Amino acid sequence: PYMIKQMYIGDGGEEFDGQRITKVVIPEGVTHINEYAFAKLTALEEVVLPKSLINIGLKAFYNCTKLKTINLENVKFINGSAFENCILEEVKLDNINAIGDYSFKNCHLNYVVLPKSSQSLGVGSFANNKYLTGIEFKASKMKIGTSAFGGCDRLVSISVNAAVISSYAFSDCTSLTTVKL
Repeated sequence: PYMIKQMYIGDGGEEFDGQRITKVVIPEGVTHINEYAFAKLTALEEVVLPKSLINIGLKAFYNCTKLKTINLENVKFINGSAFENCILEEVKLDNINAIGDYSFKNCHLNYVVLPKSSQSLGVGSFANNKYLTGIEFKASKMKIGTSAFGGCDRLVSISVNAAVISSYAFSDCTSLTTVKL
């Protein structure tokens, strides 16, 4: 029998140097990006997603430490740690339903708007975003997970419209002065 070695692009190694990839364009018709698909592509700066994409898998772009630009307008589901440790500064989440645990942890987001379609934010989903100054929740039945915004120490104001706010959702948000319910 033949052995097939499964390898993710970002694994690099002698067979493939994924550290040279700076831009990825996903073609129209693709609906899912699987787990770890582009993880650890440390030179990746930009990703262009098709309108057909609805789901981004676990750690799909994990540790893409130069990733600044990605269009998420049509994505409905972002799984755990999908963008953890990326330097994303802005994301448009126009159709998002659920954001998994630690999805945007350690990013550089400035402001986040969660649309009416939003239903849940996982544990630590936006934790340690050191540049995050504001959040707007438009959904009325959203569940905000534990430490969802923990450690966002520049977070100044939030406008919350949620059904459940878990414990420590805004822990260590030392600059938080305005909370609108």
